[in-house]
Amino acid sequence: MQKMNDMDHRILGKKLELFMFSELSPGMAFWLPQGSKLKNNLKNIIFKSHILRDYDYVESPAMMEDTMWKISGHYENYKENMFPSVVEKRDYLLKPMNCPMHILMYQNSKKSYRELPIRYFEFGQVHRNELRGALHGLFRVREFVQDDSHIVCMPDQIENEILSILDFIKSLMNFFDFAYRIDFSSRPEKSIGSDDNWDKAESSIKNALEKSGENYQLNEGDGAFYGPKIDIKIKDIHKREWQLGSIQIDFNLPQRFDMKYIDKEGKEKSPVIIHRAILGSIERFIGILLEHHKGILPVCISPNQLAIVPIASNSKSQMKYIQDIKKELLLHNINVKIYDSDDSLNKRIKMSEQDKNPLISIIGDKEVEENSLNIRDKIKKENYQVSLDSFVEYLKSKMDVII
Repeated sequence: MQKMNDMDHRILGKKLELFMFSELSPGMAFWLPQGSKLKNNLKNIIFKSHILRDYDYVESPAMMEDTMWKISGHYENYKENMFPSVVEKRDYLLKPMNCPMHILMYQNSKKSYRELPIRYFEFGQVHRNELRGALHGLFRVREFVQDDSHIVCMPDQIENEILSILDFIKSLMNFFDFAYRIDFSSRPEKSIGSDDNWDKAESSIKNALEKSGENYQLNEGDGAFYGPKIDIKIKDIHKREWQLGSIQIDFNLPQRFDMKYIDKEGKEKSPVIIHRAILGSIERFIGILLEHHKGILPVCISPNQLAIVPIASNSKSQMKYIQDIKKELLLHNINVKIYDSDDSLNKRIKMSEQDKNPLISIIGDKEVEENSLNIRDKIKKENYQVSLDSFVEYLKSKMDVII
């Protein structure tokens, strides 16, 4: 068994009561109240950032009949990694990815070239039957959430879409302070699709990479059989490399599902699908973040933005002031944790620090009288006094993040 240190995300997850695992459901995380707040804060940022970039948010079922997975090819090539179920004597499979669901949504109505590109985005909860021995905290699980998108477009739109995705990735990696590299994998020996489609797709990717100014490594012949791809890889604080996002051009599924759009001449044409994820797995990204930031997460995604420790928890004036602060901040989706137990002041302060809160306020009569806060900023490693109104505005600005 691998030895764990204090900054291992599994240790942090247990100490901070973020998530747990059970042998009754191996590889599937139970998100505790604090962890749920963290996960939802991250999802909220990712959601807003997609909407800003003209993605349409959708939600799809957790499972479908095996017929759909046979059309997509997953049944033939991925069945051993899928969880089966029988409902009313029909065979169903839990989804390991969201592609077929988004294709069905696209086919819900006829599409014109004027509507393309269509960008479906989903926090898709997927299930993959990984071997029990390979499971590893949040890094390798059987159930996880993808920030998954499928962009349906015309071939001449690929370059602009790739350029936009690369900009999205750069913004996100910079925000969370990750260095990353890009791998571009070209056409393998065995592939489907015309030479013309492959040439257009690879040229579009190269042009986008050059225009973006990003350095990349070419993996000749290492693309998927259905199209070229880009992989985004980062190094964590331990110098381990992880693949997060990916961008994949797909000529296969549009053919398998007979996807069409009406072109300028009124003729039916086959579109291209771009499979795209920025984080890849929300669970894995949280695990990496916890270790990268040693548990003290950025204010915008921390389970609690502010921890408050009253000097005298039996003081009516201090507790009223604190409760008023909590109510005001909650109106702006800002979470506050109050340490008002019967323990000594020093012990309560220590508990607030052990819980890795990014901002801690010690409140006494002075703060009540002056309508202020005494702040210990654990990220900037600074202490300062600030008016309540100013600090509320500061926290609001920290939470209004769009990447």
